[in-house]
Amino acid sequence: MNSIETNDCAAAPVRTQALVAGAQGRALRRIWIKLLAFVLPVAAILAPMVYWIDPFNLFDARSPLPVELRMRYAAPINQALWKVLAFNRHPEPDILLGDSQVARLPGDEIRQASGEPYANLGDGGATLRETIDMFWFASRKTRLHHVLFGIDFMSYNADPRDRLPQAEAIAKNPVFYFLNSDVLEAGAYQVGDAFFHHPTNLGPQQNRAEFWKFQLAYLADRYKRISDPGSLRLQLKAITAYARENGISFAFLIPPQHMDAQQRVRALGAEDQYQQFKRDLAGMAEVYDCDIDNNFTRDRDNFLDPFHLEDAAAKELVVDLWSAHPSLCRRLGSK
Repeated sequence: MNSIETNDCAAAPVRTQALVAGAQGRALRRIWIKLLAFVLPVAAILAPMVYWIDPFNLFDARSPLPVELRMRYAAPINQALWKVLAFNRHPEPDILLGDSQVARLPGDEIRQASGEPYANLGDGGATLRETIDMFWFASRKTRLHHVLFGIDFMSYNADPRDRLPQAEAIAKNPVFYFLNSDVLEAGAYQVGDAFFHHPTNLGPQQNRAEFWKFQLAYLADRYKRISDPGSLRLQLKAITAYARENGISFAFLIPPQHMDAQQRVRALGAEDQYQQFKRDLAGMAEVYDCDIDNNFTRDRDNFLDPFHLEDAAAKELVVDLWSAHPSLCRRLGSK
């Protein structure tokens, strides 16, 4: 075989590979073209609807739907996003942080009791990591004066869930708003309720007694999975140090639980971790410990479930916390 024939044979596999790669590239382009042909018309319909409905109130008062109706569906789906967008528009120097237990504390009562327009940034389902990120988000938006940082024993762990980066991305770039699945889901429920009179219940499906038992049973699984907060403990210390250095009045709040939930701590063998949790917080800053045994936490009528206060009880707690001598909670740590 001469050299020309040898070169042709050697080049054949290269040409074959090039042909295959070219065919694959064309096939991939056809897939993208078909996908865009499907997505673009859908986006052209959805984007104006999302802008018009504005499920999480990003555009502030442009929607034909009342804020109360939109919040009814947006908050259970992603309350963190709702709170971030609201604070991004109207930052306040006085804030509350935490999960759904803190979110139950009424802003109007806090304003009356404190004389200051506090922003309640407590959001349902918040992890400790998310609450820490919420603090730093607020600190970047305004110069903070007063911070009440709510944290309960169940959330004192290193759970990796954190919705703040996504919420902040939407606040910075509204394009992400139109692509967010929580925004689309909330919008669908809002449209169904407002225009088709089809409300959707996103709350518990059991009656109060059944849900109470379900929540207590949940603790057994939760306390089995209790894990040390690890590096998040150091991040809490960094927050309290930042507050001292910047003249921010800072305190932790341990929200009240009904005595049924408090008693489960010992029954499930988590007493040592529970007491360490309180010692950790008291070693960093002043603590309002409301998770104690008293008439307030023994009264079932004060609670919707073992963890969340009923409206009147939430108002009572607010008035007590901002009084000169709070009696429903004990104070730990130093001022």
